[in-house]
Amino acid sequence: MSWQIIDLAEDGRYLHSERQWLIVKDKNAELGRVALSDIQSVLAHCRHATYSHDLLLKLSGHDIPLVLCDDRHQPVSILISLCGHHQHAGRARAQMDSPVPQQKRLWRDLVKKKILEQARTLDGFDKTGSSGLKQLAAKVRAGDPDNIEARAARYYWPRLFGSGFRRDRENPGLNAHLNYGYTILRSAMARAVTASGLVPSIGVGHINARNNFCLVDDLIEPFRPLVDRLVKSNASHWQNRLEPEHRQQLAGLMSKTIMAEDGETDVYRVMVMVVSSLVKVFERRSGKIHFPEKIAVVNAPALPGITEETR
Repeated sequence: MSWQIIDLAEDGRYLHSERQWLIVKDKNAELGRVALSDIQSVLAHCRHATYSHDLLLKLSGHDIPLVLCDDRHQPVSILISLCGHHQHAGRARAQMDSPVPQQKRLWRDLVKKKILEQARTLDGFDKTGSSGLKQLAAKVRAGDPDNIEARAARYYWPRLFGSGFRRDRENPGLNAHLNYGYTILRSAMARAVTASGLVPSIGVGHINARNNFCLVDDLIEPFRPLVDRLVKSNASHWQNRLEPEHRQQLAGLMSKTIMAEDGETDVYRVMVMVVSSLVKVFERRSGKIHFPEKIAVVNAPALPGITEETR
């Protein structure tokens, strides 16, 4: 199935529903319609838009998140269903009863997988950097008390985008493109989490009383390098504004395929698989969260960058 991401960037749009369709209008002119069953998420970056109450109800009924973003393409609000699964109460209870040692082991596994995927990102053009990240991944302990995740980030970003790059959510250019790509991942993972019956605000690594999506932010960590690789492959001409065609490419990540145990499947299905394995951990039916061996797009082009010979 081809999931579509509805991206609202222009002011003045009116969104409403007609039967099982989402319809976008500019004043009285219909700009397009999409079947609700085909929509993964709706992202709004514009200052002025109008939504019918019936549409908001139908989005919630289909577990489709409506993500409101600021001018840095950071999500500031997500509207999503409160009851995404018939076993919501039981699974939420199992999640809240998860013992602290189990939560620390889960966070260790998420951080380790993220760093290994960052190493995979560097592998094609910086073998030394990739090896260094693999060594850091091997040091991650339960709960990451040594903050290896942050150490890996300080090592990773300048090797990926150059010594002058700083990962800063407030900055434009490459940072804005990363923000937008991560927002895509966050909205998709929010849908997978709520549809599973888990509580998105109760995380295992991210713990913030003001963040209603701590678990979502935990689970997207190993998926972030998918965005990093796409931004890296376009870095030479993505230095300035986040253009509509750039957003389209970043949103297109969700339709790419990843090799899982049962064959190739799209990124969202892999997220669902990861969340399902977490449910089993909380319900004591499994000992660890399950990931594909590689969270990498099948047949992705080689990344540009300095080679080992030119370092």
